[in-house]
Amino acid sequence: MIAFIIGFVIGFFSSLPIGPINIAVMMKGLSNKTAQGLMIGAGSGWMDFVYCAAAMFGISSLNSNPKVDLIFKIASLAIFLIIGIKTTFFKPAEARPSRSEESPGFKRYFLFGIILYLSNPSFIAYWITVAGIIHGYHILAESAYNNLFFALGTGVGTTAWFFTLLELVEKQKMRLDKQKIEKITRAFGIVLLIISVIMGYKLIS
Repeated sequence: MIAFIIGFVIGFFSSLPIGPINIAVMMKGLSNKTAQGLMIGAGSGWMDFVYCAAAMFGISSLNSNPKVDLIFKIASLAIFLIIGIKTTFFKPAEARPSRSEESPGFKRYFLFGIILYLSNPSFIAYWITVAGIIHGYHILAESAYNNLFFALGTGVGTTAWFFTLLELVEKQKMRLDKQKIEKITRAFGIVLLIISVIMGYKLIS
């Protein structure tokens, strides 16, 4: 249980810095698509669990295949570019009650979170560093049980942060009128376009 709690705290606070995944989740929250945003966050949380478990158990070869890495980078660039253009230059659709979020296709947002996560190869290095600190300073006794529950805690902690982020967006959104929300959404779209340019530059350089 201690391993889970420590992992939860680390996973939660490791997700605080603003990045592509946070922006994608916030955009879903502003578009009244909270469940989709949570699924993106859950996809990221799942990958935190996988990478952290790999690092804790001594596996550091994930994402080592250059071709696989390139495919994920290109896919992430395309997704960011499309969403950025759509958000910046097209008027957001009116939110209306729908059951589409409960349809099988809704799972694609979980996969979207995974793709966004895999587009950043630094995550595995981060979790290897964390695992080194945990083992090196004997914060937890080295055992399969502690490794597994620590990794599980990080995944749950990450998902909990995105749930908290969506709640914060929802509360702030109540204080904003429709026009301001549209401006904020377009601002996020511009940020995504900038990120796309940076990703494209890194891809060809």
